[in-house]
Amino acid sequence: MRPASTLLVWLALAAGLLQAVIYAVLLFQSGWAAAIVLLMMLLPFVPLILTREFQPWRRLDPVIPAIAAVISMAVSGGFYWMVFTQLD
Repeated sequence: MRPASTLLVWLALAAGLLQAVIYAVLLFQSGWAAAIVLLMMLLPFVPLILTREFQPWRRLDPVIPAIAAVISMAVSGGFYWMVFTQLD
């Protein structure tokens, strides 16, 4: 399961990089919604953070970063769909 989890994590990061850049630009224009924009900007990096090992904690099961990666890709896909539909 570890290679599949690693692949999903990197796919989520690749799919969410443009989202992170767009939200980084929007962060300064968001006003009161800055916390939501910051959360959406950092969402593609969450699966990558979950794959790293921190000293006080034990390594997570590979299913957890894989699930986080799938959720991140779904949110990124929804974001891109909203951007696509707003362009018309």
